[in-house]
Amino acid sequence: MDRLSDSLESSIYAEKAYQLILSGVQECHSAKDQRLLLESLMCQCALFSRILGGEQEFHALLERLKTIDFDTLGHMMPPTWH
Repeated sequence: MDRLSDSLESSIYAEKAYQLILSGVQECHSAKDQRLLLESLMCQCALFSRILGGEQEFHALLERLKTIDFDTLGHMMPPTWH
């Protein structure tokens, strides 16, 4: 994620993206619909990353996804149960 500093605070871009994604997820009526929406979003992000940033940026995005610390992110988005 883009960061304004080395702290754990998100950038304004990450916060806006989170708000947009969360609003879409909340509109879903089932966990399956949520998963399908999120999978579609990830594929679109990867596609745009590759088109706009090239192969190197695409692989950098994949590496960032592999190293996500779920303990740190858990407080940002608690699980939604259906």
